[in-house]
Amino acid sequence: MKITLASCYGFCLGVENALRILRQAKQDNSEKITLLSPIVHNSLIMENIAKDGYFVLDDNRSLAEKINSLDQGTIVFSAHGHDKRLDQLAIDKGLKIIDTTCPRVKANFKSIEKALEEGDDVIFIGITNHPETLASLSLDKNIIFLDFKNPDYSVLKKGEYASVHNQTTLIQDALNPIYDVIRKYYSHVKIINDICFATKKRQQALDEVSDEDFIIVIGDKISSNSTRLFELAKQKYSNKRVFLVNSLDEVKRINFSKNEKGFITAGASTPKEVINPIIEYLKSY
Repeated sequence: MKITLASCYGFCLGVENALRILRQAKQDNSEKITLLSPIVHNSLIMENIAKDGYFVLDDNRSLAEKINSLDQGTIVFSAHGHDKRLDQLAIDKGLKIIDTTCPRVKANFKSIEKALEEGDDVIFIGITNHPETLASLSLDKNIIFLDFKNPDYSVLKKGEYASVHNQTTLIQDALNPIYDVIRKYYSHVKIINDICFATKKRQQALDEVSDEDFIIVIGDKISSNSTRLFELAKQKYSNKRVFLVNSLDEVKRINFSKNEKGFITAGASTPKEVINPIIEYLKSY
């Protein structure tokens, strides 16, 4: 089978940065290291992290509840960002802190804070309960939230100035109609557009699809950037078979007997240990 690879796929710098910080922490620290949540949204990465001796609190408790359950050691905040008030809670508990927040996400937080200082109404578009959304909304109680999948415009009010921000892993084309509605409420609207460069490049690379029979997006279903990439591929190529997979076993369950050409891409949190076996399997199909 002929396989075409997207020009941009797989790990982004933010994910690489988070994993580098975590590895360094292990080398520098003999204490128990506890991850309060998945550092990135990929199950294989998290399985390997657990095997390496890190403790992962992957349950439905709030970050504050998890911190309060610990009495010693080092805690790790994920690459998605967190409520900075939790830092003081951890310090009061005598815990050491490792922050792996993506630099791009940090820059977005600063952009939101600047808009708040300037007195604009700040609107944030994101996935409900996604950790980046929760971290962004924690910056100020007056931030207006619109759910990316099902925006409730009744929360908007008529005003002069609005600064519009969004989660870094969304789809640009799906954001534009939301922007249009917001413009009906405010005289002056600043669209900051916080989609990160890595997300944009991976989404743009879908334009490279030509006469392939199918498209495979490799990524975890809990990963926002992988899921958005999958949704965009289905939207752009409704005449093709499009799959979201996170393992070679999942790929082996798909029948490609009538297919001769395939296109492969992968989300920004997908490791090469998942990607490469899938590529080799399909090439030899």
